Amino acid sequence: MKEKRVPHKFKPLYTHLTNNKLFYVYHGGRGGGKSWEIADYLLVEGASKKHRILCCREIQKSIKQSVHQLLSDRIEALGLGAFYQVLDTEIRGLNGTEFFFSGLQNHTVDSIKSFEGATITWIEEAQTVSSYSLQILIPTVVRTANCMIIMSMNPKLPSDAVYADYVVVDRDDTVVVQINYDENKNCPPELVALAEQMKAQDYDNYEHIYLGKPKEIADGAIYKNEFEQIKRENRICKIAHDSNLQVYTSWDLGILDPTAIWFFQVYGKEIRVIDYYEANNEPLAHYARILDERKQQFGYNYSKHFAPHDIAARDLSSGVSREQTMAKLGYRMEKGAKLGPEDRIEATRQMLKNCWFDAEKCKYGIRALQNYRREFNDKLEQFKATPVHDWASHGSDAFGEGALNINKMQMPTSKNSPPPPRATRTTLS
Repeated sequence: MKEKRVPHKFKPLYTHLTNNKLFYVYHGGRGGGKSWEIADYLLVEGASKKHRILCCREIQKSIKQSVHQLLSDRIEALGLGAFYQVLDTEIRGLNGTEFFFSGLQNHTVDSIKSFEGATITWIEEAQTVSSYSLQILIPTVVRTANCMIIMSMNPKLPSDAVYADYVVVDRDDTVVVQINYDENKNCPPELVALAEQMKAQDYDNYEHIYLGKPKEIADGAIYKNEFEQIKRENRICKIAHDSNLQVYTSWDLGILDPTAIWFFQVYGKEIRVIDYYEANNEPLAHYARILDERKQQFGYNYSKHFAPHDIAARDLSSGVSREQTMAKLGYRMEKGAKLGPEDRIEATRQMLKNCWFDAEKCKYGIRALQNYRREFNDKLEQFKATPVHDWASHGSDAFGEGALNINKMQMPTSKNSPPPPRATRTTLS
């Protein structure tokens, strides 16, 4: 193997067993060399002793979307071609070390058990990983003694799950390292020149792209203007459930995708968004149980449950629709019209003008709405009309289903229902 000189900021990886840490989070802007250095560490460590190394990200539809090619390139650069065998979907070492690759989005608590035994887990592009994915991944991989979890990311929003829970928060089990292009001796001079040019011309964008400073709202965000107004008016705060008002829910139903549920109360023209729930690959009985639990714990008095039109589709094996299944579970669903994404988007824009969000209970749903964005056309350097279908679209579609219905409602104002406490505000981290 060729000599490998380790930059100072990456040395904690090589002293993992003496650090007494579980998580290593590397964040920053473009050109910092995070992925190269982490790949080199994994290859060196995998050659020194047997490891089972999981390389994952939120969405991986094919091996091309993984770090498989990066690792292959670094194997050659380090002179480890005789030690590692690069296969189509995995990489194996002569000592039994194996690298395997996976997306996280469509895994469940049961299916993710295949990751057990991973001694090292690398989460690449960790800024896109959902809180749900982390909740099912981490308990599975930490069962292995002396394991480590490496996260690398270019932050997008301060509310990104990894940034909010591992970078902002001071944790005893975590090493957090920020690294940028000006600390990378191998950063191409062309990239340095581009960074310095942007620094002079557009400092805010420079801070985000090259220094890794999170943006409040994602690029191309569909509801950017609406959430800027919501922030100016401090409408993300503590919203107490009002027992005098009924609760409405709106849904996006997933089969292989997540199912998302919003909980609303309506006070005149004011929409109080009091709760949010999302899970993946669970039966409808699970979501009925969630409604039951919310009713028992918080006293939610349900009025209507708004669902998309495909709830009426019949299961091919049973011949029973999800609408019928929910009815048997005690919840009659209001089937929506067959409308396109632009109808939900326009309805959402209208309703957001009157929405107040509970900062804690809705934080993951708010993150989805803020990250719901349009696809970017790299060739034309402009955003397409098509919204991106990713983790953020489920919560956003569910909200849109609620907006389509709630906007039509004319609710009487109850004298017993005070407005939300405008004086108290909880800022999202």
